[in-house]
Amino acid sequence: MKMMNMAAAVMALAWLGAPGRAGAQENPYDVLGKTLVPIASVFAFDPTADLSGSSAAIPGHALVLDAHIIGATNLPPALQGQVAHFALQAPDKLLVQAPIAGQMLTVCRNGDSFWATPGSQIQALLDQAAAAGTPEKKKKKHGADNLLRPLALPIRQKELVFLPILFQVADAGSEAIGAQQCRVLDVQFMPPLAKSTHTQDWTARLWVGPDYGIAQFALTGPNWTGKFAIDKLTLPPSLPDAAFQPQGTDVLVLTAEQFLALMARLGRG
Repeated sequence: MKMMNMAAAVMALAWLGAPGRAGAQENPYDVLGKTLVPIASVFAFDPTADLSGSSAAIPGHALVLDAHIIGATNLPPALQGQVAHFALQAPDKLLVQAPIAGQMLTVCRNGDSFWATPGSQIQALLDQAAAAGTPEKKKKKHGADNLLRPLALPIRQKELVFLPILFQVADAGSEAIGAQQCRVLDVQFMPPLAKSTHTQDWTARLWVGPDYGIAQFALTGPNWTGKFAIDKLTLPPSLPDAAFQPQGTDVLVLTAEQFLALMARLGRG
Protein backbone atom coordinates (compact mmCIF):
# COMPACT_ATOMS: atom_id res chain seq x y z
CA MET A 1 0.00 0.00 0.00
CA LYS A 2 3.03 2.21 0.31
CA MET A 3 2.99 2.76 -3.45
CA MET A 4 -0.25 4.71 -3.37
CA ASN A 5 -1.97 6.29 -0.41
CA MET A 6 -4.70 8.55 -1.71
CA ALA A 7 -4.67 7.01 -5.16
CA ALA A 8 -5.51 3.61 -3.72
CA ALA A 9 -8.61 5.25 -2.40
CA VAL A 10 -10.02 5.66 -5.91
CA MET A 11 -11.10 2.04 -6.05
CA ALA A 12 -13.13 2.26 -2.83
CA LEU A 13 -14.33 5.83 -3.07
CA ALA A 14 -16.50 5.52 -6.16
CA TRP A 15 -20.07 4.25 -6.33
CA LEU A 16 -23.15 3.92 -8.46
CA GLY A 17 -26.10 3.15 -6.20
CA ALA A 18 -27.86 -0.17 -6.68
CA PRO A 19 -31.64 -0.37 -6.20
CA GLY A 20 -32.82 -0.50 -2.62
CA ARG A 21 -31.69 1.07 0.63
CA ALA A 22 -28.87 0.24 3.03
CA GLY A 23 -30.56 -0.45 6.35
CA ALA A 24 -28.83 -0.93 9.69
CA GLN A 25 -29.97 -4.56 9.71
CA GLU A 26 -28.44 -5.41 6.32
CA ASN A 27 -25.41 -7.67 6.35
CA PRO A 28 -22.27 -5.48 6.10
CA TYR A 29 -20.84 -7.68 3.34
CA ASP A 30 -23.98 -7.11 1.27
CA VAL A 31 -23.67 -3.36 1.83
CA LEU A 32 -20.02 -3.42 0.77
CA GLY A 33 -20.81 -5.42 -2.35
CA LYS A 34 -23.57 -3.07 -3.48
CA THR A 35 -21.23 -0.14 -2.87
CA LEU A 36 -18.07 -1.41 -4.58
CA VAL A 37 -19.24 -3.68 -7.40
CA PRO A 38 -20.29 -0.85 -9.75
CA ILE A 39 -16.87 0.83 -9.58
CA ALA A 40 -15.05 -2.49 -9.81
CA SER A 41 -16.95 -3.15 -13.03
CA VAL A 42 -14.94 -0.33 -14.61
CA PHE A 43 -11.84 -2.47 -14.17
CA ALA A 44 -13.31 -5.91 -14.86
CA PHE A 45 -12.68 -7.88 -18.02
CA ASP A 46 -15.30 -8.26 -20.71
CA PRO A 47 -17.46 -11.35 -20.13
CA THR A 48 -16.06 -12.94 -23.32
CA ALA A 49 -12.41 -12.23 -22.49
CA ASP A 50 -9.91 -15.04 -21.96
CA LEU A 51 -8.19 -13.15 -19.08
CA SER A 52 -4.95 -13.11 -21.04
CA GLY A 53 -4.21 -9.64 -19.66
CA SER A 54 -4.41 -7.83 -22.98
CA SER A 55 -5.81 -4.32 -22.81
CA ALA A 56 -8.18 -5.16 -25.66
CA ALA A 57 -10.14 -7.38 -23.27
CA ILE A 58 -10.97 -4.48 -20.95
CA PRO A 59 -14.02 -2.30 -21.64
CA GLY A 60 -13.32 1.40 -22.15
CA HIS A 61 -15.07 2.60 -19.02
CA ALA A 62 -14.16 5.77 -17.16
CA LEU A 63 -14.43 7.37 -13.74
CA VAL A 64 -14.39 10.99 -12.62
CA LEU A 65 -14.19 11.74 -8.90
CA ASP A 66 -13.96 14.93 -6.87
CA ALA A 67 -13.44 14.61 -3.12
CA HIS A 68 -12.52 17.37 -0.71
CA ILE A 69 -9.91 16.75 1.92
CA ILE A 70 -11.14 16.73 5.50
CA GLY A 71 -7.70 15.95 6.86
CA ALA A 72 -4.50 14.03 6.13
CA THR A 73 -1.18 13.35 7.79
CA ASN A 74 1.12 16.41 7.67
CA LEU A 75 -1.34 18.27 5.46
CA PRO A 76 -0.65 22.03 5.52
CA PRO A 77 -3.65 24.00 6.85
CA ALA A 78 -3.98 25.82 3.53
CA LEU A 79 -4.76 22.53 1.78
CA GLN A 80 -7.46 21.38 4.18
CA GLY A 81 -10.80 21.46 2.36
CA GLN A 82 -9.15 21.51 -1.07
CA VAL A 83 -10.67 19.30 -3.76
CA ALA A 84 -8.72 16.28 -4.99
CA HIS A 85 -9.63 15.38 -8.57
CA PHE A 86 -9.29 11.96 -10.20
CA ALA A 87 -9.99 11.02 -13.80
CA LEU A 88 -9.45 7.45 -14.95
CA GLN A 89 -10.17 5.49 -18.07
CA ALA A 90 -9.42 1.81 -18.39
CA PRO A 91 -7.09 0.39 -19.37
CA ASP A 92 -4.22 2.88 -19.20
CA LYS A 93 -5.19 6.50 -18.40
CA LEU A 94 -5.07 8.11 -14.96
CA LEU A 95 -4.95 11.77 -13.91
CA VAL A 96 -4.67 12.87 -10.28
CA GLN A 97 -4.76 16.44 -9.00
CA ALA A 98 -4.08 16.32 -5.27
CA PRO A 99 -1.67 17.36 -2.50
CA ILE A 100 1.78 15.96 -3.15
CA ALA A 101 4.40 16.85 -0.54
CA GLY A 102 2.19 19.69 0.69
CA GLN A 103 1.46 21.23 -2.73
CA MET A 104 -1.50 20.86 -5.11
CA LEU A 105 0.03 19.19 -8.14
CA THR A 106 -1.18 17.21 -11.16
CA VAL A 107 0.32 13.92 -12.31
CA CYS A 108 -0.90 11.85 -15.23
CA ARG A 109 -0.41 8.54 -16.98
CA ASN A 110 -1.61 8.56 -20.59
CA GLY A 111 -0.92 5.14 -22.02
CA ASP A 112 2.82 4.56 -21.77
CA SER A 113 3.68 8.25 -21.27
CA PHE A 114 3.75 10.22 -18.03
CA TRP A 115 3.71 13.94 -17.21
CA ALA A 116 3.19 16.33 -14.31
CA THR A 117 2.52 20.02 -13.66
CA PRO A 118 3.73 22.48 -12.57
CA GLY A 119 6.96 20.98 -13.83
CA SER A 120 9.33 23.35 -12.02
CA GLN A 121 7.92 22.47 -8.60
CA ILE A 122 7.85 18.78 -9.32
CA GLN A 123 11.43 18.75 -10.57
CA ALA A 124 12.46 20.29 -7.25
CA LEU A 125 10.63 17.50 -5.37
CA LEU A 126 12.32 14.83 -7.47
CA ASP A 127 15.72 16.43 -6.90
CA GLN A 128 15.12 16.45 -3.14
CA ALA A 129 14.11 12.79 -3.21
CA ALA A 130 17.23 11.88 -5.19
CA ALA A 131 19.44 13.75 -2.73
CA ALA A 132 17.81 11.96 0.21
CA GLY A 133 18.38 8.53 -1.34
CA THR A 134 16.17 6.29 -3.46
CA PRO A 135 14.62 2.85 -2.88
CA GLU A 136 16.50 -0.27 -3.83
CA LYS A 137 16.71 -0.30 -7.62
CA LYS A 138 15.26 -3.75 -8.27
CA LYS A 139 12.21 -3.09 -6.10
CA LYS A 140 11.69 0.30 -7.78
CA LYS A 141 11.92 -1.21 -11.25
CA HIS A 142 9.42 -3.92 -10.31
CA GLY A 143 6.94 -1.27 -9.17
CA ALA A 144 7.33 0.65 -12.42
CA ASP A 145 6.78 -2.51 -14.46
CA ASN A 146 3.55 -3.16 -12.58
CA LEU A 147 2.47 0.43 -13.20
CA LEU A 148 2.69 -0.08 -16.95
CA ARG A 149 0.24 -2.96 -16.88
CA PRO A 150 -3.43 -2.39 -17.76
CA LEU A 151 -5.59 -0.90 -14.99
CA ALA A 152 -7.67 -4.03 -14.63
CA LEU A 153 -8.86 -6.67 -12.20
CA PRO A 154 -8.14 -10.31 -13.15
CA ILE A 155 -11.83 -11.21 -13.03
CA ARG A 156 -14.81 -11.06 -15.37
CA GLN A 157 -17.82 -8.83 -14.92
CA LYS A 158 -20.07 -11.70 -13.84
CA GLU A 159 -17.62 -12.70 -11.09
CA LEU A 160 -17.83 -9.34 -9.32
CA VAL A 161 -20.65 -10.67 -7.17
CA PHE A 162 -17.93 -12.48 -5.19
CA LEU A 163 -15.92 -9.29 -4.57
CA PRO A 164 -16.88 -8.93 -0.87
CA ILE A 165 -15.20 -12.24 0.05
CA LEU A 166 -11.83 -10.57 -0.54
CA PHE A 167 -12.43 -8.36 2.50
CA GLN A 168 -12.92 -8.44 6.24
CA VAL A 169 -15.81 -6.11 7.06
CA ALA A 170 -16.73 -4.87 10.52
CA ASP A 171 -19.89 -2.91 11.32
CA ALA A 172 -18.94 0.35 13.07
CA GLY A 173 -22.48 1.59 13.69
CA SER A 174 -24.10 4.58 12.04
CA GLU A 175 -23.47 8.33 11.80
CA ALA A 176 -25.29 11.26 10.30
CA ILE A 177 -23.43 12.97 7.45
CA GLY A 178 -25.35 16.04 6.45
CA ALA A 179 -28.98 15.08 5.94
CA GLN A 180 -28.39 11.36 5.51
CA GLN A 181 -27.87 8.62 8.08
CA CYS A 182 -24.87 6.55 7.02
CA ARG A 183 -23.83 2.99 7.77
CA VAL A 184 -20.19 2.96 8.91
CA LEU A 185 -18.00 0.03 7.81
CA ASP A 186 -14.36 -0.78 8.61
CA VAL A 187 -12.82 -2.70 5.73
CA GLN A 188 -9.54 -4.61 5.32
CA PHE A 189 -8.30 -7.17 2.82
CA MET A 190 -8.48 -10.79 3.95
CA PRO A 191 -5.13 -11.79 5.58
CA PRO A 192 -3.63 -13.75 2.62
CA LEU A 193 -4.45 -10.92 0.20
CA ALA A 194 -3.28 -8.27 2.66
CA LYS A 195 0.02 -10.09 3.04
CA SER A 196 0.57 -10.42 -0.70
CA THR A 197 -0.21 -6.71 -1.23
CA HIS A 198 1.65 -5.52 1.89
CA THR A 199 -1.48 -3.90 3.33
CA GLN A 200 -1.76 -5.76 6.64
CA ASP A 201 -1.72 -2.53 8.63
CA TRP A 202 -4.19 -0.59 6.48
CA THR A 203 -7.88 -0.05 7.18
CA ALA A 204 -10.51 1.81 5.18
CA ARG A 205 -13.59 3.29 6.89
CA LEU A 206 -16.61 3.92 4.67
CA TRP A 207 -19.65 6.05 5.49
CA VAL A 208 -22.30 4.48 3.23
CA GLY A 209 -25.54 6.36 2.57
CA PRO A 210 -29.03 4.86 2.13
CA ASP A 211 -28.48 4.63 -1.63
CA TYR A 212 -25.18 2.75 -1.19
CA GLY A 213 -23.20 5.87 -2.10
CA ILE A 214 -20.13 6.73 -0.01
CA ALA A 215 -20.50 10.06 1.77
CA GLN A 216 -17.09 9.96 3.44
CA PHE A 217 -14.00 7.78 3.26
CA ALA A 218 -11.01 7.41 5.59
CA LEU A 219 -7.79 5.48 5.06
CA THR A 220 -5.47 4.62 7.95
CA GLY A 221 -2.04 3.03 7.72
CA PRO A 222 1.10 2.80 9.83
CA ASN A 223 2.52 6.16 8.72
CA TRP A 224 -0.36 7.93 6.97
CA THR A 225 -4.01 8.76 7.51
CA GLY A 226 -6.47 10.66 5.36
CA LYS A 227 -10.17 11.47 5.41
CA PHE A 228 -12.22 12.70 2.46
CA ALA A 229 -15.78 13.71 1.63
CA ILE A 230 -17.20 12.74 -1.75
CA ASP A 231 -18.42 15.73 -3.74
CA LYS A 232 -18.98 14.18 -7.17
CA LEU A 233 -18.69 10.80 -8.80
CA THR A 234 -19.59 9.91 -12.38
CA LEU A 235 -18.93 6.77 -14.41
CA PRO A 236 -19.10 7.88 -18.06
CA PRO A 237 -18.47 5.35 -20.83
CA SER A 238 -15.39 7.32 -21.91
CA LEU A 239 -13.52 10.59 -21.53
CA PRO A 240 -12.11 12.86 -24.26
CA ASP A 241 -8.41 12.61 -25.04
CA ALA A 242 -8.03 16.21 -23.85
CA ALA A 243 -8.79 15.09 -20.28
CA PHE A 244 -5.35 13.48 -20.14
CA GLN A 245 -3.40 16.20 -21.96
CA PRO A 246 -1.42 18.85 -20.04
CA GLN A 247 -2.52 22.48 -19.98
CA GLY A 248 0.05 25.29 -20.13
CA THR A 249 3.78 25.14 -20.73
CA ASP A 250 5.23 24.26 -17.29
CA VAL A 251 5.03 20.52 -17.92
CA LEU A 252 7.55 17.89 -16.86
CA VAL A 253 7.76 14.60 -18.75
CA LEU A 254 8.25 11.78 -16.26
CA THR A 255 9.66 8.29 -16.30
CA ALA A 256 7.44 5.53 -14.94
CA GLU A 257 9.65 5.40 -11.84
CA GLN A 258 9.21 9.14 -11.22
CA PHE A 259 5.44 8.86 -11.65
CA LEU A 260 5.44 6.01 -9.13
CA ALA A 261 7.47 8.07 -6.66
CA LEU A 262 5.08 11.02 -6.90
CA MET A 263 2.03 8.83 -6.45
CA ALA A 264 3.62 7.36 -3.33
CA ARG A 265 3.78 10.85 -1.85
CA LEU A 266 0.10 11.72 -2.35
CA GLY A 267 -1.28 13.62 0.60
CA ARG A 268 2.01 13.69 2.49
CA GLY A 269 3.52 16.86 3.89
